[in-house]
Amino acid sequence: MDKGTWIPSACSMCYNSCGIMAHQVDGTLVKIEGNPNSPAGLGRLCPKGLSGIMTLYDPYRVKRPLKRSNPEKGIGIDPKWVEIDWAEALDTIAEGLRMVRQEDPRKLIITGSVANVGPMLNSLCFATAFGTPNWYPSGAGIHCGNGEHLFSCLLHASWNKIPDYDHCNYLIIFGCNIGFATYYSFSTISQRCADARVRGMKVVVVDPMLNAAAEKADEWIPIKVGTDAALALAMINTLVNELGIYDAEHLKTHTNAPYLIRPDGYYLRDKETGKPLVWDTVEGKAKVYDDPSIKDYALEGSYEIQGIQAQPAFQKLKDHIKPYTAEEAAKITTIPAHTIRRLAQEFGQAARIGSTINIEGKELPYRPAAIVYFKGAQGHKHSLLTCMSLELLNLLMGACDVPGGILGTNPVCHGHPETGRPNYIPKPGPDGLMVTGTWVVPTVPFPPGEVKSPESLTLSEFLPLAIGSYMPVLTVLDPEKWGVPYGAGVMINFGSNLLFSLGNPQIIANFLKNIPFIVSFNLTLDETTDFSDIVLPDACYLERLDTYPINNLIFNFPGGRGEWAWQIRQPVVEPPASIRSSNEVLLELAERIGFLEDFYAVINFAGGLTGPYMLEPNGKYSWEEVVDRWAKSYFGPGHGLEWFKEHGLIKWPKKVEEVYWRAFVDVRIPIYFEYFLRVGEDIKKITSELGINWDISDYQPLPDWKPCPSHLVEQAGYDFYAFYYRVAWHTFSWTMENPWLNELSELDPWTYYVVINAGEGKRRSIRDGDLIWIESIDGYKIKGRVRLTEGIHPEALGIANNCGHWAEGLPIAKGKGARVCELQPIDLEHTDMPTNNLDLCQKVRIYKA
Repeated sequence: MDKGTWIPSACSMCYNSCGIMAHQVDGTLVKIEGNPNSPAGLGRLCPKGLSGIMTLYDPYRVKRPLKRSNPEKGIGIDPKWVEIDWAEALDTIAEGLRMVRQEDPRKLIITGSVANVGPMLNSLCFATAFGTPNWYPSGAGIHCGNGEHLFSCLLHASWNKIPDYDHCNYLIIFGCNIGFATYYSFSTISQRCADARVRGMKVVVVDPMLNAAAEKADEWIPIKVGTDAALALAMINTLVNELGIYDAEHLKTHTNAPYLIRPDGYYLRDKETGKPLVWDTVEGKAKVYDDPSIKDYALEGSYEIQGIQAQPAFQKLKDHIKPYTAEEAAKITTIPAHTIRRLAQEFGQAARIGSTINIEGKELPYRPAAIVYFKGAQGHKHSLLTCMSLELLNLLMGACDVPGGILGTNPVCHGHPETGRPNYIPKPGPDGLMVTGTWVVPTVPFPPGEVKSPESLTLSEFLPLAIGSYMPVLTVLDPEKWGVPYGAGVMINFGSNLLFSLGNPQIIANFLKNIPFIVSFNLTLDETTDFSDIVLPDACYLERLDTYPINNLIFNFPGGRGEWAWQIRQPVVEPPASIRSSNEVLLELAERIGFLEDFYAVINFAGGLTGPYMLEPNGKYSWEEVVDRWAKSYFGPGHGLEWFKEHGLIKWPKKVEEVYWRAFVDVRIPIYFEYFLRVGEDIKKITSELGINWDISDYQPLPDWKPCPSHLVEQAGYDFYAFYYRVAWHTFSWTMENPWLNELSELDPWTYYVVINAGEGKRRSIRDGDLIWIESIDGYKIKGRVRLTEGIHPEALGIANNCGHWAEGLPIAKGKGARVCELQPIDLEHTDMPTNNLDLCQKVRIYKA
């Protein structure tokens, strides 16, 4: 009997890509375990990773290419699929893409799920080579963290952030479960968090619901939905104006806090150089910010220069936040004023401003306190201002990218010792501020891109600060209204179920019906494939070859000490002959359509292929050859595809200078976002010329709390703020069909229920298990079964994300739980305009069904 083979690879049940070992016997996968050699997961896997075998062998998987025979499209309408062979499928797709490319290549839209990172990044190369700007990850089921990602870019040159669990002593978590139940390198971070808790780290959780982090924390503080900014601003006011706790040295040397601000909100600049001015307190005169003769920077005061009265940015901030007293915040958040002051004082004292720590012979600032947040805090209208408020708490303490504070996920890398690749170090740009961006997406929010008349259906020209955009849902319906000179022709979708997970399905259905031809790569038939014209059976991650250097280093290996690693995802079983990897299919489509040379050029650039490993314009390469060159280009000729197939990954130790890079890199970051003013004015000018009503009021240099639309509802009977929360063992919507994960959800007392405060339920004679209607102020409504608990704010109504599927191709997920996406409007009123975040709290009323 064959005892089988253990094959190293990488998980793809979420985008962390933890290392796995797959046990194959006689060509059949029988078990998945964590790879103990991989820093991504530390040899452990979460329930999602362990359940991957059920996704591979799902009997309802699409096995062959399908073509719709029913021209009518709509929710609940049978496409009447007929099986076709790959030749006919690719001929049909290539013909449609060829026509679009001849007319206007921008008519191609490419979308997909960020959970499927490998093919999604390859599809970005495909889109760029094809000539379309309309690429967007839409399946972040509802929804990702545009605001958080933006400020991670602006302040950390990173995609996201985690606390430094090795040294943090006091952690406040806003609206997320990081370290307790999350999909950012869950196994790795959870172990570090657990070790920190044993070491004595205190955890405070601010959330409307007693979530997975709150139930294990030292303190849970229930907050009114969508009011996190009010709490953060009151804490800042308490720290700065009442207690005088802030890291003045950090503010002077690593931020724009000393830059002098004019009465109109802009920098006061030197007439000759155009550089921002600061005030030297020793010499009593204004100097450009980078003048080496500066003895000391003024953070406070008012100075007349060039006949203009100007103040340091820090003074502007101090004055701006004075109205945000703990008493005023208590009225907004329902958190008592004395609790707000206590939190601020504990946080400020825990930061130990002025202290240092010696790590490997290097003396570094030591700030063992951190604020971390994600979707729950920032998934609202005015997301930009909320994120700014929360970020300032870390910034003012000097607790950014130093031991004990908040760390960007790997913004500095010096590369493998043998090759020096991959490598990245942030650099200063205009006004001395850090040129920002990430290794994951091409967006660079500082310096911001040019605001101009739109050329994309994503309206990225109006969204220079946004990391992602859902705007095609609106623009495709009427491109002329938005100033876009073309419409949609073809959409290629990579595993995203945007009809189900983005917002109200009728809105998405109208969007999809306005796209003449839709192709979906998918494992199963879901709500979105029902609107497709051709469905291609994609390879499961356990049947697929991927390499993606960007994602490997950002998501897999969280910030903090440890090791770098680059791992490969390889097939652990062969897919059936009728199933093909989308990576390979894109190469064939590019050749058929006639832009393979351009595709190679983009892969060379995006993958960093250099020297003898670059793809030649006139060459012909299989996907395996592409991956082989990719690996050798980064790690040398001895570490090609065959080496990675055997070993799975290459790793090397992180340096102190990479982890705690802030002390070693001479860049400044903003506490005063002066350029937001200019961006807003530029957007208003262009949109006004086009007759578009585009709200720029949130393009502010300093934060405020502003109410969500739901906070302004005064209609009687609408007593609850409905919000959704993410279930740790599900990734967006696509894992709901996995039978093992469904079993977990059925055992869990919350996932398939609507969570309401027990006292509020009693007042309405509602009991556990009652079926109720939940109706929004916009007229959308859903059904759900009630679960009563004391562990939720009295005004909050919690719904687990992405339940309630209706597609026939998802028989396990179908009809389970409440369909929260039904309540989600998609319009500018419910959008944070700078970040393109959707506002995810809706004012609702409930009554028995």
